[in-house]
Amino acid sequence: MGCLTGWRWHTAKPAERIKMDKVRNLVFVSEGGIGKEIASSAVIRAVKKANPYKEIIIVSGFNELFLYNKNVKKTLHFNNPLYFYDDYVNESTAFIKAEPYLGYDYINKKSHLVEVWCKSLGVEHDGNNPDFYYLPNEDRAAKIYVDKITEDGKKPLVLIQWIGGKVPQDKSPKELMANLSTMFRRSLLQAEVQKLSDSLKEKGYTVGIVGHDNFPEIKGTEKIYFPLRSSIMLLKYAKTFIGIDSFLQHAAASSQINKKGIVCWGGTSPICLGYDTHINLTKSVCETPFCHRPNSFAFDVQAHGAAWDCPLDNACMSSYTAEEILKAFEDNFEKKGVFDESGTKEN
Repeated sequence: MGCLTGWRWHTAKPAERIKMDKVRNLVFVSEGGIGKEIASSAVIRAVKKANPYKEIIIVSGFNELFLYNKNVKKTLHFNNPLYFYDDYVNESTAFIKAEPYLGYDYINKKSHLVEVWCKSLGVEHDGNNPDFYYLPNEDRAAKIYVDKITEDGKKPLVLIQWIGGKVPQDKSPKELMANLSTMFRRSLLQAEVQKLSDSLKEKGYTVGIVGHDNFPEIKGTEKIYFPLRSSIMLLKYAKTFIGIDSFLQHAAASSQINKKGIVCWGGTSPICLGYDTHINLTKSVCETPFCHRPNSFAFDVQAHGAAWDCPLDNACMSSYTAEEILKAFEDNFEKKGVFDESGTKEN
């Protein structure tokens, strides 16, 4: 039987802890954005490896990400966990929940999110790369769509995710600005993304912009606003992707997709949230790089009550130009031998 020693149960004293020989089900509660949920699949893999004879049930805001996962028995959504209480609130079930964003090594940018998460749960770290299992029909549907928009591969697909996080309630600039101001800095400038997209099209590529319909439009591109799993599957048939710290780079790093891409880092750290399989571009523009601010988990507010704001006008991301990102694309996907083995290049 797998060992659960070191797990943090909701009990006051060791003597009161659940007798684990009675437990058959482990309910993994995963809260956060899409990228964090994808990353959690690596934690789930470690939990299952430590407890091979127990069933794992996922409760998540994006439960579709865990469909067909061989380590998961059942996946439920927070909004409709049908019969959950009747089926799982009993002596045969134990709950698993931790917040890795508050981990010491995560806050201090010493370890990857997955490693911190595993440590907090007392299971052996089994690698950072996530899992994303899919069906043959999902695979075929993605190929059909990509063949259509690329003229059967004559104009290879490059996916771009340049903005992410909380979705604006509407398409107004005011709503977008209000949303972005409350999140850590990770989005590229729209004008530079438009230039980048235009340049890629001139080179003969099809450009697909991944994002919600309420995000600003990049003209002359394919809008990729499909159900989540369908959008992720397009990675398999894309030449590559150019992204930020958002869900696409996590999905691309999954063992099943395994698509190398370019990720532009600014307000968050590639040490904590990135993958060596990608080309990780970074900037040195301030004394506190990868500050992860405003950090709502660490009560990051100013004296007048608003979230922290960057005195350098988000230079870590706004200083990326279309030309330098295009050069990284050309060097890595149209030339050979430019990047070091770590997959990281500083501009």
